[in-house]
Amino acid sequence: MNTIPSPLSRLKQRLAGGFAATCMTLLAFSATPSHAQAWRWYNENPDFKPATLPNGTVINFNEWKKALPFVRIDGKPARAESVGDKTWMIYGYFYGPVIIERPSGLLVFSTGENAEDGKKFREIIRRDVSTKPIIAVFYDHAHYAKGAETLLDGDKAVIIAHPDSNKTVQESGFLGKPNIPEMLPALDGRARIHFGTDMPSKGPDAKMGAASLDLGKKSAWLPATKTLVDGEKITVDGLDIQAFHAVTDTEDSLTFWIPSQKLVIDNVMWPCLPNLYTLRGDRYREPEQWTSGIKKIRDLEPEIVLDVGGGATALVGKDKIKDTANALIDASSFVYDQAIRLTNQGVRMQELRHHIVLPASLLKNPYVNEVYGQYDTFPQAYADRAFGWFSGHAEDLHSLPRTLESQKWVKLAGGEAKTFKAYKAAVAKGEYLWAKDLAVALTDVAPANKTYRQALADSFRTLGRYSPGSITRNFYLASARSLEGETTHTLGSVQDAAWVMEDTSRAVNHLRTRLDPKKATGKEGELAFDIGGKRAALHVRNSVAEFVADPDTHYRKPDATIKATPEQFARYFRGEMSTADFVKASGADAQAASLLGLFDEFRQVPMYPVAAASGPDHAAH
Repeated sequence: MNTIPSPLSRLKQRLAGGFAATCMTLLAFSATPSHAQAWRWYNENPDFKPATLPNGTVINFNEWKKALPFVRIDGKPARAESVGDKTWMIYGYFYGPVIIERPSGLLVFSTGENAEDGKKFREIIRRDVSTKPIIAVFYDHAHYAKGAETLLDGDKAVIIAHPDSNKTVQESGFLGKPNIPEMLPALDGRARIHFGTDMPSKGPDAKMGAASLDLGKKSAWLPATKTLVDGEKITVDGLDIQAFHAVTDTEDSLTFWIPSQKLVIDNVMWPCLPNLYTLRGDRYREPEQWTSGIKKIRDLEPEIVLDVGGGATALVGKDKIKDTANALIDASSFVYDQAIRLTNQGVRMQELRHHIVLPASLLKNPYVNEVYGQYDTFPQAYADRAFGWFSGHAEDLHSLPRTLESQKWVKLAGGEAKTFKAYKAAVAKGEYLWAKDLAVALTDVAPANKTYRQALADSFRTLGRYSPGSITRNFYLASARSLEGETTHTLGSVQDAAWVMEDTSRAVNHLRTRLDPKKATGKEGELAFDIGGKRAALHVRNSVAEFVADPDTHYRKPDATIKATPEQFARYFRGEMSTADFVKASGADAQAASLLGLFDEFRQVPMYPVAAASGPDHAAH
């Protein structure tokens, strides 16, 4: 078996290459540890200074300093590196696949996020590994199953995955299978923020390459042709492989165990604290399910762990793997168990983050870091899972609308001028959370005031630069840029044209959630859609629209029909064609136009619009 360089030697190699400037900045950077009560880190931490990288981005590098030696983004050109006997892993990509050469061809584990990735991975494999055909593809989880067709480029391969894999990909948005499919627009918008997709490549707000994804590119997904359940074995070209089901950031993750090489290929042992809650929104992530997957790897006693989904370098050595697994298990369990303990003691779910601090003993292993998700954002999710939104305290049952509440607080403080003076004093003292709260109140009172918007943007940008986790940083920076007038970042995206045309009846069903109740009050009528010969309808009844899967067998006949091509309907659904133009292009009558006019046209709304899109008007108060 080939010798695998140690993390330290890898870091030295990087320092000798094009990544030297970034690494030197990283290694020279020193600051107080970020593992303190979250609010004190942001509000009572005057000595902290973020680092500036060569691309101009300003960032908290405390956690990256620990993690950088163990991630595959290293500033060097993308390539396949040998990590064992006839086994390679692609470096230079956060989620590059693992390749195993067999007598008859290649086995490839993971395919990338899109068609472009699959094509690039194939080029690297052909250049650095072998020209043999790819005979088997393994999906370790649904997120990186979208480069298969271009990766194979005509090779005939069996595609192996969990039994839920095909359904998960088909029902997913950019990243995950939603609990409520109709909320895909909001989930996809948040996913783009989560990964910094729309952040610039240079400047103070620039994205961090190692934690960024360019979501929305063309998919080259191919459905699985062979599925494996937990514990099932398969032999491919003489190589025995056993699959173990794991529930991680997706429910269809598979860990692959190759006993002849003492090798694990997984999406479980990330080179950071598992992201046990995600700010972009997703299904509930059960910590004990994730740690169960780590325990399975630990108990197999492998000599090599190749983490595909988490972007880690090869983890080598039985004892090192066991120690790392235990560190991740213990840190995750600590946050979860303490959240439960404190909740049972009556601590409000919104306050849990202020009471949980990882002990120094759990921070010794470099894999226990917050480069991706911050653990202070996790605990509230566990209490919410048990209770829902209500804290149990009566004062949280009802509240004033936020704008009205802010108006009253600003008045109580002595008016806008005094409140803004307090904001500037808080900034001067480094009380950035308090400054943020004051700026929020001012912006609520006068959402179009450029001075207040910039004050809140400045607060968010500072908090983002203090944040060790890339996800938290991205949400702060996206909010800041929106306040400054950028319209790219939004909490309400729209599905792409391929999604709409793939199942137009599904899209018609989702249209029901766009009904404007004010326009539809007292109205009734059934509008049928004939999209490329596929029919569905919406029955409007006094401010509610019921989806009708088969209007030809419904108890009432449609009052009007819109007949259009899938392309025309996709343009209307995505807001690229107005209601009037869609009706005109379809040749529909006035009744159809009247019914369709009851539904909102899609319009992308920035995170921080100058005025609220809807809601109560309290100007009279």
